[in-house]
Amino acid sequence: MAAERRYTIKENRWSKALLEGMEIAPDGRIRSVLEDRTGDPVHEHAAFLPAIDCAERDGTWGRLHLNIRHDSSTAVILYILAGNDRVFSLDGEETILEECLLDPSIPVRRKIRFLKELGAIRSANHEDIALYSLSGRYLYIAVEIVGDKDASVADFCVYTQGDNFEQTFPEIYRERNGFFHRYMSIYSTIYNDFQDKIGELPKLLDIDTCPAELLPLYGSWLGIDLTGGFLPDDICRSLVKEGYQLSRRKGTKWALARIIEIVLGCEVDILEHNTMRGYLLSDGAQIPENLRGGGIYDVSILVHGKIKETLRHQLLFLLDQFKPVRTRIRLVQLSDTAVADGNTYLDMNATIPLAQRPQLDSESVVGDVLTLE
Repeated sequence: MAAERRYTIKENRWSKALLEGMEIAPDGRIRSVLEDRTGDPVHEHAAFLPAIDCAERDGTWGRLHLNIRHDSSTAVILYILAGNDRVFSLDGEETILEECLLDPSIPVRRKIRFLKELGAIRSANHEDIALYSLSGRYLYIAVEIVGDKDASVADFCVYTQGDNFEQTFPEIYRERNGFFHRYMSIYSTIYNDFQDKIGELPKLLDIDTCPAELLPLYGSWLGIDLTGGFLPDDICRSLVKEGYQLSRRKGTKWALARIIEIVLGCEVDILEHNTMRGYLLSDGAQIPENLRGGGIYDVSILVHGKIKETLRHQLLFLLDQFKPVRTRIRLVQLSDTAVADGNTYLDMNATIPLAQRPQLDSESVVGDVLTLE
């Protein structure tokens, strides 16, 4: 029994393919392009892969597995052909098929007609395709998307054997592409799908590769509430990756500072009102007198610059989970001030705005979120 070989089709092979009305998405999927750069609709969507070479004459092919995402009004059609030779007679001329399929000057419909005339298998919207009727050294694959809705394909994998159980039966039952062979292939497909899912388990448990939908679950294991989809995926991943250290130091100034750094991407001044005597800001300036009040459990966080309203609420929601008991957090935004170094040259029309400090009168009431201009 020949050893099973598997050919995966990923970004490296797709980069050598001819994509007509299709593109490689950031996540590695091959998706249809509905509009060109000028905004005009694109009506033809097809991809032609370079030939897969099994390096064996009359080599047999087992099955092709892929993942399809498409609308119910859209069809994803595959054309699959195998042969020992690279040269075929097309429209009365001897032509290297691979060069023909990868030639952008030849219309898509003509290439598909060539594949049909040469006896290619046609499969529509199927994610597992038996290739038992094909044999030959070279395997040619073309993908066509019909419809005006979004569609994409990914996770292409070609198996040379494609069957796990046929070889366990007596020789009389091993007729290739016979009824019994095709019948047992159903269970082989189920078995291989299970194997693929089991093989992907490490990716599901890896914070860097797991789906974004799992991040709130992993965060809950570490005591962090990330439900609601209120944070970008990259910030959620960073919070979960550091969740253990954050939970260990919950209630400390370090935990609050680290959360702010992850969410805002910058350092801020955290003022603990019970120890504010002699405090200086990060730029060396004295703390404004009106910010030195408040209870001994109050904490003021000074952000240099403005942040969006939604981001403020997201940040406060996270800080509330890690602040000490009875602590009230005030998020204060400070506007930037003008600074001139020793090498500055000012012409006659130059002006420098006066540096202003935040001022609050004695009757002011400060809430959880405060912006000082």
